[in-house]
Amino acid sequence: MPPAGRDGPEGQRLTGMMSAVDPAVRADAAATLSVDRRTLLAGAAGALAVGGLSGSARAASRAGSLAGRPGPRFDPALARRLQRILNEAVRGPGGHAPGAILHVHGPRLGSFTGVAGLARVSPAVAMRAADRFRAGSIVKPFVAARVLQLAERGRLSLDARLPAVLPARVVGRFANAPDISVRMLLAHRSGIADWDTDLMNIVIAHHPEKLWTIAEKLDLAAAQPSLFAPGTSYAYSNTEYNLLGLVIEHATGRSWRHEIARRVIRPLGLMRTSLPAPGNRSIRGARAHGYSRLDGRRIDATGIDPSMAGAAGGHALVTTVGDLSRFLDALLKGRLFRHSDTLRQMLTFGPAQGPGGVVGYGLGIEQRVFPNGVESIGHLGGTAGYFAWIARLPAHGVTIAAMLNSDDDPSPLLIPAVEAIAATHS
Repeated sequence: MPPAGRDGPEGQRLTGMMSAVDPAVRADAAATLSVDRRTLLAGAAGALAVGGLSGSARAASRAGSLAGRPGPRFDPALARRLQRILNEAVRGPGGHAPGAILHVHGPRLGSFTGVAGLARVSPAVAMRAADRFRAGSIVKPFVAARVLQLAERGRLSLDARLPAVLPARVVGRFANAPDISVRMLLAHRSGIADWDTDLMNIVIAHHPEKLWTIAEKLDLAAAQPSLFAPGTSYAYSNTEYNLLGLVIEHATGRSWRHEIARRVIRPLGLMRTSLPAPGNRSIRGARAHGYSRLDGRRIDATGIDPSMAGAAGGHALVTTVGDLSRFLDALLKGRLFRHSDTLRQMLTFGPAQGPGGVVGYGLGIEQRVFPNGVESIGHLGGTAGYFAWIARLPAHGVTIAAMLNSDDDPSPLLIPAVEAIAATHS
């Protein structure tokens, strides 16, 4: 739906929220509030979902695929079908992304990695299987894993209330803080509002170089009323994972980026995954540029500052489909935890409703059901210029990692790919 205009209660509320933002940044925001929703950087930080919408075709170049890790020979017929789906996702009637990558593997299935289209539009550079990209909210399972590790080691309790795990200057912003637990933050059940609004997406788009502070995000969230009493319902909120980043820092005395790199990324050997610090807007090496639409034109959104969403996602996580696949496989094998009960808690899904077939949310993990009834567990990541997805299909023992370098609807790739895998590997 289009963003609210400047008149009426909703416009007044958003204007009030913007008082928490640097005056130099909000100066031109009001003038852009009437921009159509399709031109925005949809979902700067979070779980923009598989919506089943169509989009106009975008330019694409050659497509190709390659074999991945050793193992069973991947079904050639399925490989051809997945490659056709990739091609269609970038240049078919429903395609809209300049390029895409799809990685699929399973112990009985073997491994496939396919690419299609462009990693960079101008000058044209073909997409490559090992290209790095911004993975949006897929950072949330990384954050959740580190919080659960700290709970295993007795550094905090998942049922501790916020005043016990955060400084007063943080919890004082939220009236319900004494009733909110760490577990509620992990499961999106705190009732704290999301700072990531349509208006903020406009502001971020127009100010890609701005270094966003955690205080600005918390103030934007605190300016909104609580969504529900803590623990009584579900609502996806990026604010909760910004608070979890602070929980990690309060418990360890080190930044959440440092802790996740030290305890999650390095132990798993994710050599092409990083968490660039605020101010570091570049991506080293082979990379896919991310594209969005703003004010009716396509823009390169690759260089928006990684502080845009912090521990909630956005541009904070740079990775590859191969590294994401290794991360999820290791996570679901329990390799990051000392006790099997920790993974059990992470994968205990409470009821949730969201676009794209979201039916449950655990502790940093989404549960989705696709139109053909296939269940997946993992996480979607939408950010300015990109969509990424990492998931396991439990009934089929298959792991999927995908990326499109557009922040439009990813369903033209994800839905047909899941259907093809389910139909072939049942």
